[in-house]
Amino acid sequence: MHTSPRYHYIDNLRSLALLLGVVFHAALAYGPYFSTIWFTADPTNHAAFDYFAIWSHLFRMPLFFAIAGFCAALLISKRGGNAFVINRLKRVLLPFVVFFPLTMLVLFHALGWGAEIAYEKPALFTVFQSVKEPIISTMHLWFLWNLTQFCLLFWLLQKHASLYQSILAVVVRPVFLLVALPVLLTVALYHQLVPFPAPDKLYPQLWSYGFYGVLFLIGAGLYQHHNRVAQYARYFTPLLIVACLSLVPYFYLMPPPPSLETVIRAANTGITTPEHINIYAVVAQSVAIVSWTGVAFLAGYQWLNQFSQLNKYLSDASYWIYLIHVPVLMYIQFPLSNTALSPWFKVLIAVSATMALGLLSYQLLVRHTWLGVLLNGKKVKTAAIQHRTTTAS
Repeated sequence: MHTSPRYHYIDNLRSLALLLGVVFHAALAYGPYFSTIWFTADPTNHAAFDYFAIWSHLFRMPLFFAIAGFCAALLISKRGGNAFVINRLKRVLLPFVVFFPLTMLVLFHALGWGAEIAYEKPALFTVFQSVKEPIISTMHLWFLWNLTQFCLLFWLLQKHASLYQSILAVVVRPVFLLVALPVLLTVALYHQLVPFPAPDKLYPQLWSYGFYGVLFLIGAGLYQHHNRVAQYARYFTPLLIVACLSLVPYFYLMPPPPSLETVIRAANTGITTPEHINIYAVVAQSVAIVSWTGVAFLAGYQWLNQFSQLNKYLSDASYWIYLIHVPVLMYIQFPLSNTALSPWFKVLIAVSATMALGLLSYQLLVRHTWLGVLLNGKKVKTAAIQHRTTTAS
């Protein structure tokens, strides 16, 4: 085992990816494309929120899983495989076990309360009434459940040192990232809706392994071969151009929004396979995912690789805020749906209030309690974070 320096851009990207989830889920309420599938769909909306949500969806969670893989390889390098899996069980699986039932209870209360106060109920309430045997969803906590599965498989992989090293060397080569990765993502997402759904079932979903699991391995490879990041950063501008251009075919080929009947069928069966698969749309989506995830990762490497007290605080708080933000948004957005405010003002209120409540509750209820230790581990002094080696959170 050996020590590794702190990669501040990884911490900062992780918190930004999680906090961007607050904005993403708030925006879903005010875009017409998602009006049949989101809890708090507002009667006043604007297509700009659809474009933002669909664009950010391309890279937000793919980036998170690449970062998770980076941190996994770092932790194994520093502490060894057994300490890694124990750490991930405590910091990933245990929070899922604790927060999943609590979130379900709060979410049901928020939905019941929203049904009572909303003048115009979202279309999703019609879906709830039509579902006979609902499939259990892990909701926005799906990332914890999937991450637990990937960490366990990664722990098994690292026991075979030669295979482990070989795979991590291959997945960061240019030919893999530019050719094999878009192909693998296209295969994994071929039978999924565009935009791709969340793998939110309690049973393992193999397409998620071919999508998020591969990105997890790439993140691990980028830690193991970190010099690759500096090499690829030289191509940031052309990659950004490719990413921007990829949005043209992606949005052009975007299928129409799901009908209420489609949503009801998916809710009853748990099947999200589209009736008609457009291979060109799937390919365009895969190229956009790869390019925008790469842009986000390299942007963090170039401009976010510094320590500050504020960044450290937000990095610690972001985990808690993400865990609680969906029910909090619901309690804020249901009353807002009864007002004549513009959707721009509504999303500003919803995001600001959710962030404020998240930060306040983190400071008062989490930061210096057992919850803070559960989510972020034991605190270390700032000087130690800046100057000595440490593991990723």
